[in-house]
Amino acid sequence: MKRYGFAGNLWRKLGITNPLTDLSIKITLIVVTIVIISLFLPSYRTIDSDHEVGTIWSTEDLIATFTFPIYKNDELLEQEKKDVTNNIIPVFIDTVSSFNETRDSIKSYLNILSNYLKEKIKEEKADQNYISQAKVLLNLNVADEQWYQLIKLYKGEIKDGTKDYNEYISTLQKMLIDLAKNQIINFKRDELHSNKISIKKPDSKLQKIESADKVMTVKEVNQAFDKKSLQSIEDSNLRLIAIEIARNLLKENLFFNEELTNLEIQNRIEQIPKTIGIVKENERIISKHEPITELSKQKLDSYKKVRLERIGVQDYFAQYVGKILSVIVLIVILGFYLFYFRKDIFDNNLKLALVSSLIVLVCFFAFMSMRLKVNSPIEYLIFISVASILLTIIFDSRLAFYVIVITTYLVASIRGGDYTIAFISFCGSVLAIYSVRDIKNRSQIFRSFFFILGGYILAVLAVGLDRSEGFTKIAINIAYIGVNAVMSPVIAYGLLIFYERVFKITTDLTLLELADFNQPLLRELSTKAPGTFHHSVVMGNLAEEAAASIGANRILARVGCYYHDIGKIAKPDFFVENQLERVNKHETLNPNLSARVIINHVKEGIEFAKKHKLPPEVIDFIPMHHGTTLVSFFYNKAKSFVIPDREDVLDYIYRYPGPKPQTKETAIAMLADTTEAATKVIEDPTPKKLEDKIDEIIKKRFIEGELDECELTLRDLTLIKKSFLKILVGIYHQRIKYPDEKKKDE
Repeated sequence: MKRYGFAGNLWRKLGITNPLTDLSIKITLIVVTIVIISLFLPSYRTIDSDHEVGTIWSTEDLIATFTFPIYKNDELLEQEKKDVTNNIIPVFIDTVSSFNETRDSIKSYLNILSNYLKEKIKEEKADQNYISQAKVLLNLNVADEQWYQLIKLYKGEIKDGTKDYNEYISTLQKMLIDLAKNQIINFKRDELHSNKISIKKPDSKLQKIESADKVMTVKEVNQAFDKKSLQSIEDSNLRLIAIEIARNLLKENLFFNEELTNLEIQNRIEQIPKTIGIVKENERIISKHEPITELSKQKLDSYKKVRLERIGVQDYFAQYVGKILSVIVLIVILGFYLFYFRKDIFDNNLKLALVSSLIVLVCFFAFMSMRLKVNSPIEYLIFISVASILLTIIFDSRLAFYVIVITTYLVASIRGGDYTIAFISFCGSVLAIYSVRDIKNRSQIFRSFFFILGGYILAVLAVGLDRSEGFTKIAINIAYIGVNAVMSPVIAYGLLIFYERVFKITTDLTLLELADFNQPLLRELSTKAPGTFHHSVVMGNLAEEAAASIGANRILARVGCYYHDIGKIAKPDFFVENQLERVNKHETLNPNLSARVIINHVKEGIEFAKKHKLPPEVIDFIPMHHGTTLVSFFYNKAKSFVIPDREDVLDYIYRYPGPKPQTKETAIAMLADTTEAATKVIEDPTPKKLEDKIDEIIKKRFIEGELDECELTLRDLTLIKKSFLKILVGIYHQRIKYPDEKKKDE
């Protein structure tokens, strides 16, 4: 009983026999592609959105169908909001009820200090423990020697200049009270963006506006005290104690209130006018061929905005149908091209899915460029050139060019009619196609960097100069183009491996890698079956030339010939080209058994190919290069052993199982295989003899019907014959005999 995998069982349950060609899958794929791209389109398109300052309004005069206000553009509004935020008057809360409270707290602190000194000195407890208690009680972090100096001053043992302890305290109190009269804010001076501040009492709704010059920061107050203390207190230890006392007593009395300040900012922002004028009904918004100024751009944007707000259900439905229709038209145009000119891709749902996925991927990049609100030209990071590189490598340059044209229009639609970026992307992507058109190895993908960069730069310069854009803007655009040019080959390199494996695609790059004689299978073939290997190489040269002459895939034809006989690795000695000692093992075998050994090399070749994971397109060469032809030598030998009228030889036993060649390349391989083997045994191979032999082989295969299932025409067969003859004449050309060779011949 035949077993199916999960996917196979699923297709059978859905009634799908061949998912690769099923029409329902094809239709579903097309519909899904259209729906996904339609979701990326903008929700409205009232007037053309590509109207930058400096460009020319190319359509007819635009007349207002209703009265609408002229809204400021977003940049201007944002700037005005920033100005309000930067220039807002910050709000501070005054936490001190009156100056008297501050003065009393200073006096109280100094009295506590004096009383503590008096009490402890009277008790004669001015020891280390006493000093520690004093630091904690008065919150003074000073050195012990400075306390001892203060104690000496209190005892009258020393004087500060002419001042005793009472004069010292009186001077200190006066300096503190003078500075405490100031309004001190808990803010840094450089953080004040306004030259005014607003002061509010906690229990009052009124606010008083003061000049920022009239308030001081804590740092400024401390600096002022340091300066005064230097003038009034001579002893450095006593001065340090005074400074530490000032740090404790001179605190902020105005505290910044973020909530009230933000509320003030919000109120001021709400008062900013959103409009700069009005356009009345039937008034001309802009005239044809008129340059777009900043004011006319604001009118156009305002007209679009108001029209969007006025749109009803019917308008929404019409726009929805319109955007779907725009995508359908472009996808249908691409579908017609594939149906009439690339039937091989149109019929293969897997290849259609590959093309669809690349288009959707690029459209997603375009969609994200609209969704990301950044002030930079990220539209230049829509990697359309990635799709052009991959399509060229996987298929060919003609398909890539056509798909890129459709894709750029889709990108323009997604970006609201931005045909400028479509033009710029088209230039860079087309040059990327040319850069990988004849790619020979994967590393050549990175060569496309220069072509992408050159195409984009030329297009950006053309648009920028036409619009009189500034050098700075053009330079920024070129910088983003540079990122695109660097990233596109890298992304394409990674995605190429992904598409080859997921979609089972055999690219020319894969084939070129397989054409390397250092490939394990080819090395094994050249070692174990050198005659077969040489035959395959010559056959590959014949097939490549013939394929090129009729427009077939010459690389596939050559690589297919290299691997067509790998099954002979299993039993190389049973094939005449590998019998170096001229000992034919078939002489002792029954013709039936010999034929089975010969035919079995096809089955063994397929097993070898699958084991080494060769692409299906290459594996097809193994059975198809023989088709259903007859192993005539052993068939005739068997017939010679048959007794007339008693038994007969069944020819199907001596025929290869097939199938017949299904493609031009496998048919060429069949003809090249027979031609190479047959022409080797021609004595004195003149061009005439070679041509006759090629004619004979092609006619025989044609009459046998081996070429019925491929797309070769009679014209193709004529071109193939000429190509074969050209190569074989070069191989078997007449050589001049030198005197020594003539003597040997005699």
